[in-house]
Amino acid sequence: MRSTELVLLVALAACDRPPSLVICHNANCAEPADPERDDTIDALRESLALESDGLPVFDGVELDTFFRAADSTCLYAHDLDTDQTPALEPTGVMAEYFARPGPIGHGATFYVAVELKSHVSADKTDVHDAAQLASHATCAWEVYQAIADAAVANDRDVVMIFEAFNPELLRAVIDATPAALPIPVEYSAIQGVPAPLDNQTRELGDYAGLPLAYVEFHDQWILDAQYEAVRSLGAEIAMFMFSATAETFAVIEQYRPRLIYTSEATLLRRWLDR
Repeated sequence: MRSTELVLLVALAACDRPPSLVICHNANCAEPADPERDDTIDALRESLALESDGLPVFDGVELDTFFRAADSTCLYAHDLDTDQTPALEPTGVMAEYFARPGPIGHGATFYVAVELKSHVSADKTDVHDAAQLASHATCAWEVYQAIADAAVANDRDVVMIFEAFNPELLRAVIDATPAALPIPVEYSAIQGVPAPLDNQTRELGDYAGLPLAYVEFHDQWILDAQYEAVRSLGAEIAMFMFSATAETFAVIEQYRPRLIYTSEATLLRRWLDR
């Protein structure tokens, strides 16, 4: 099949897909984007206040958990160079948000994505051992339970997404699944900038056997063949972005990702609703 024919097939398939949902990347999507505020309580509160035409600008928010090996502590943090807050602290902010009157998302369902960070120190090659995998999974389910309790208490339609660059982390979370799940749970693999530019991304085949609902790509690093591979798995395309460019919008129009993680939620909402 010629490349032009493949592009046409991808475009036609995208036309039949549901609209993209906007997810507040790293709980920090007030503009201008400032990555120094990723995964901070102040940025989370400011982001949750964003509205457009009387509705929240996004459909969900992403919270990061980081397991710090030095003292076996689970944090709400992007890495060890940023604020390091106890992992459960943002769930209190989310509970307050769920309790407010009116809609909590742009659509009917609100998504809380939890990215489990794959390294356990400042060195990104320092990955979890077996005990740390189990501890991080326990932390993830504690975050889930707090979010689920708040969603049920306030009669909110909320879905949790666990996501990671590391398939072992997702397997550990699945192995620790509690008996009762008050709100639905989905799983996502993250595919970032490829090696040798970055060492976090794992081969998609490493996730074999996991019930992936999504595979998430960087907006500038997705190929037609990857799109086809993900769709053959029955998963949806998700995308994360930093500063939007003309290429970003072209990729969204071509692939119609189900989830878009952005630090520019207001900009992206206005573009999607144009």
